This record gives sequence, structure tokens and C-alpha cells, in this order.
Amino acid sequence: MAEFIVTEAFGGAGEEGEIKVFEAVKAAYAGEEALGFWKYPLVTKVTVREPDILIADPELGLIVIEVKSLPLDMIGAVTGYRWELTRPYYGKQQLNPYEQARRQAQALGELAVRKSGLTQLATRAIVAVPLITREEWEGRFGALLSDVPMLFADQMTPAKLRRALEMTPPVRYGEPLSDEDWLSLRRALGTSGSVPKRQVRYLQAPLESRRKIDLIARTARHLHAFDLQQELIAKTIPPGPQRIRGIAGSGKTVLLAQKAANMHLRHPDWNIALVFFSRSLYDQIKFQVNHWLKQATNGEVTLETAQHRLRILHAWGSKDQPGFYRTLASQIGAEPLTVANTPDASPTAKLLFACKALLDDAKATGQSLQIFDAVLIDEGQDLVHEQAELSFEEKQAFYWMAYQSLRPVARDALLETGEPEARRLIWAYDEAQSLDTLTIPTTRALFGEAGAQVFGAGVTYKGGIKKSEIMNRCYRTPGPVLLAAHALGMGLLREEGMLAGLTNKKDWTAIGYEVEGRFLSGSQVTLTRSPANSPNPLAQFTDEPLVTFEHYPDRRAELKALMHSIQRDLSEGGLQPSRHLLVVVPGLEWQPYNLQREVFQALRAAGISVYLPGNKDVNVPKQKWPNTDPNGFWRDGAVTVSPVMQAKGNEADVVYVVGLDHIAAQEDSIKLRNQLFVGISRSRGWVHLSGCGMQGKTLTAEIERVIAAGDTLNFTYRQPKRQLDDVE
Repeated sequence: MAEFIVTEAFGGAGEEGEIKVFEAVKAAYAGEEALGFWKYPLVTKVTVREPDILIADPELGLIVIEVKSLPLDMIGAVTGYRWELTRPYYGKQQLNPYEQARRQAQALGELAVRKSGLTQLATRAIVAVPLITREEWEGRFGALLSDVPMLFADQMTPAKLRRALEMTPPVRYGEPLSDEDWLSLRRALGTSGSVPKRQVRYLQAPLESRRKIDLIARTARHLHAFDLQQELIAKTIPPGPQRIRGIAGSGKTVLLAQKAANMHLRHPDWNIALVFFSRSLYDQIKFQVNHWLKQATNGEVTLETAQHRLRILHAWGSKDQPGFYRTLASQIGAEPLTVANTPDASPTAKLLFACKALLDDAKATGQSLQIFDAVLIDEGQDLVHEQAELSFEEKQAFYWMAYQSLRPVARDALLETGEPEARRLIWAYDEAQSLDTLTIPTTRALFGEAGAQVFGAGVTYKGGIKKSEIMNRCYRTPGPVLLAAHALGMGLLREEGMLAGLTNKKDWTAIGYEVEGRFLSGSQVTLTRSPANSPNPLAQFTDEPLVTFEHYPDRRAELKALMHSIQRDLSEGGLQPSRHLLVVVPGLEWQPYNLQREVFQALRAAGISVYLPGNKDVNVPKQKWPNTDPNGFWRDGAVTVSPVMQAKGNEADVVYVVGLDHIAAQEDSIKLRNQLFVGISRSRGWVHLSGCGMQGKTLTAEIERVIAAGDTLNFTYRQPKRQLDDVE
């Protein structure tokens, strides 16, 4: 079926004609197979910018429509492709609309061919004049039309419009696409076809090989289908706030990076901030933004050339690396607080204390924080807290600071939606990955009574861009692994009943599950993970269980088994230490750091190279400044051993979560359960769980029940302590 994407709310001055043509195109393809964009993101040279309308048609290939909403009396003469005007049009005395469309079609065709390999892809270009009929044109310029393929006002009916497109001569000749080629073209135009490909080093192996490296390589070659929701999130620019709730592995970070890049390319004069919580994500986010800038411009725009307007900022920042909070403190001349001069608390609480102090300073001095045109926030669940003293006037301090840092959207961009005021604050989160608080960053929780004013009325902006998106498709983690992560993270199979989770069928379905049963106390509920929402195919390639669990009499035995397993992965499995393998250590307060040190010592004693995140060097215990790299998470040739907080946002093919006895000792702790969920969901493939002294523990039996459940979870519903329902 036809799918159409409006990348930026339309309806502003001068766009009435484009809307008329776009709606006519949608009507012409109703019920047919097609993919259409209004303002597809494309900037290749100064003279080649985004097309007004792009259509991908399996029969005709790519079609670019350049819309010129000119009355006939503005066109004085037509010579070949060139139009001489009787009065200036946006400062121009002459136009060459077909040449503009032709260049766009040529650039898009080259991009699609490069990414899809479709050497026989046809492209076409046509100019639409929605204010001029064919009869009027011929009456002015004669029956012999110009060399420009035209779409007139009286050709806006479905049959006439399709006929006009079919009669348009190709810019590039090609053939109708097969079903397989059509899917390839959709992927090429979409986010999935442009995601940086994993480079998996391996020797050519037969398909029946069960070595982990060969299974990983087969999985990496798997191409994602075109995902309409990904396109709507990544390529659209809302004229106001937007909330993105996504499960682990759904690609939130990738899509925010693409969204920020698209914003900059379309609005190079905007000041844009992409903000995140975990410093270990710095390199990953910078890489992603740079990739998407280069992807859309054929390498002509990079993060280096864009960073004067597009800022990648850690939420806090430091003296040697700008951050969001410190940037705003500098704006009003306030001395920024540091970790050392904030009250003893968690990293999140320390940051929010500083944000609240900055808001107090700005209010007391009457200074404005407004310096950005758009702020995008990743890891939004880690920037809230339930402590009232960390709030600012009953609003979450970090989010209100971010909101206050934004300039209001120009009134003409609101398109008479009735919004009292709008600012482009876009935040993405997964409440299941919250490690320091039980607060869910919904609009109501963030802004209190001001939420209605911030978000405005209605669920969409004009043109169809949603104010809220829920991402239910997990590309990273195989379905059986994600099912186990949710089951253990929420305690769905606990004897005493679930600790946290969704309490209705609608919300479970929204995150990609199929549900049977009723959510009434004592009733049976059955959950299965839809294969369409967990497209990682690894489970299809191996009979080996993807989730395993072992418990040992003491830590020494557990770490000895860990050492042997890693050695086997490196030798028999053919894996590399870095990025293929990850060891995660859970716990509260100093527990994870003590366990990290024990794991480090055990692996080093076995001759395995180890990297501890934040260190400058490999194979050394935790280092102190200046021998640190706060952004570091991987080092080539070394296995990373990380606490859960630093592991968040990263991923590996094989994940070892050790020390589950820390969780078993407080198995009803929702924060520890969230740590377990985060640890498991880092995996692109296998997860090995282990602990010591867990014989007879209730968590031990629960884990065994979850693993035995396979791909179907049956549990008795009881009201959880923490409800994760979508209450917007």
C-alpha cells in the first residue's frame, strides 16, 4: 500500500500549491504500491536541495516533482528549460525548474543505486504548476509545449495525474522493479538502508557452520525491512515538542542522530543541541551524526563543518568538554557547579541539583537561557528524579532548563494549530532502563500543570507529524533474549507476582507483544514476542540457547567458569575481545565496582586483556585523573568489564552478566531489576547469566522458569508496585 511521509509540518506561506499537488499524488496512488515524501532530506550541493515531492513507484522508478505556484501572468517567456518572469519570484527574475528537478532526480537516483545496487533504476522529473491549466498555458505559449514535462492544475485527478507521470520522459532509463528490487529501493531511501554496516571479520565459512563468528556474520548480513515508523521519526521535524518512547534496541539513538542531522541540513541557521546522559555514548553519537550528515550530502557536510550550529553535548559537561548544563550556565554568567560541590547523591541527583540552582539564578537575575532552536534528548529516563527538592516549581529541573533554553517556534511555523506557544524539545526514553529513579518521563511527570501548555492540544501537528511515538520493534536483541529481559526485569514469573510492568493489553501490544488473557488480579496472561517486532534472525540460525544461567558455590568458581567461557568464545567461537564480548556487573553503591575489580583480576590472571570503561589504558585497575578517558568504553584487543550504568547504550554479541547474587539478595528491588534488564538487553546475540551462593534463592528458580518458558510467557497477573502504562 502507498505510504506518504510529510517531513516537516506544511501549510506555511507559499506552500498551498505544494499541498494541492501532494494531496493529488496521494489520491492518485491510493490503494497502490508506492512510497512518497514531501521534502525528502537531500542536500548535495548548494544548487541541489530537497525535492518538493518525491515518489518511488515500482513501475516508474523515482519521480521528482518540482512545484511552482506561479500565476500565468508571472511567466513572460519560455525558452527551452528557462522561464523568464515578469516580476521577481523570491528575488529571481528567471527560473529553471526542470533543471532543478532533473538534478534532484539524478542525485537521488545515484544515491539509491549506490545503496541498493539497482543499476536499472529509472528516474523522472516533472514540473507542477497548480495555478495554471493546460488550456491557459497553450493559450499563452501555443499548442507546442516547452521542453519541460508539465503537470497542470486540470491534471490533478488520479487518472490524469498518473497518466502525466507515465508520459514523462526519463532522466535515467530503467526497467520496472521486481518485488525484491522494490524492497531494495525502499530500504535505500529509508533509514534501514543507510545505517552504518557492521564490519564482521571472518573467514568464508559454509552456511552449516555453527561458530559464533559465522552466525554473527550471517546475522549482520540480514537487511531490515523498510520501517515506516523509523522514517517518520528520523526524517520529520515537528513544529513543537515530541516524545519518543522506545524499547531497548529499537534504535532511538540512531534515529535522534539522523533527526538532528536532517534538522541542520534543512535549517543550517538553527542552533541545535543533541544531549545525552552517559559519557560512554559520546563517540557513538558523534559517529552517527557525522554519518547521517555525510550520507545526505555525499560527504560534503560533516560534523566538523556543522558543529558551530549542531552541538553534541553531554548533559552535564566538564572543564575539558562542553556540556549542556555548563553551556547554559556560561550563557548567563553563572559559575557552573561541579560533581565535587554538589550534595552527596547519585549522578542524576547531582546534575538535577545543579540544574535547579541554574534555573533559580536565571529567575533571580531575569536572564534568558534561550539560545537553541531545537534540543533533542537521548536517555531521557536518566534525567528525572522523584525527589521533590530536585524539582523546579513542580517541574523536572533538567527538562524545564532544556525547555527554557529554546526559542519559541515562529508563529508562521505553527500553521494556526491553536498552540499557545511551541518549542522544539524532543526527548527519547525507555522507562525499563531507568537506573536511578522510578519516575517515567511523560509530559505530565516532566512539566506538571504546565504540561498541557507545553504539549498543546491534540495528538498530531498539521500535516500528520505525531506529538508522541512509541517504538516497538527491537532490531538489536533477538526476540527470545528480549522476552527474557522483560520477564526478569519486571519479575513477571515471580512467585509473589510481578514487580513492575504494563497493566493492560493495549500497552503490551504497543511495545510489540501479542497478548492473551485479561489483566485482572489472579487471571492468567500469555505473552509472545511477535517475530515482526524482533527481526534479529540469530535464533533461526542456531539451536543453541541464547540465554543461559549457571550458579556456583562461590565467586572464585563463578569467575573461573567465566574465564573458560571467554577463552572458548575467543578460540572456538572466533570472536574478538572488543565489541564482540562484554561483561556487565550489577549491584548498588560500591558492589559493582568491587565485583568489577574481582573480574578484572581473574581475567588478567588468565592472560585475557581487559578494559575498564573510563580508563586511559588497557590491563590496569581503575585509573584516576589525569590518566582517564571519561568517554572510553571499548579498546581493541580487550574485553570490556563494565558496571550497568556505563554499559547502557552500548551493545555486544555475547554479554556476560555476572554477580546475580547481588540482585538475588534484594530481588524485589526495582532498580536492581532494571539493571538486570539493561544488562541482558545489551546483547545482539547470546546472554550468559551467573551468580554465586544462589542455591535455594527465589531468584534462581525464577530465572530457571523464564529460560524454560522459551518464546511464550504465562503468568498470573497481580497489580505491580510500579506501573509502566503509557498515560499520555
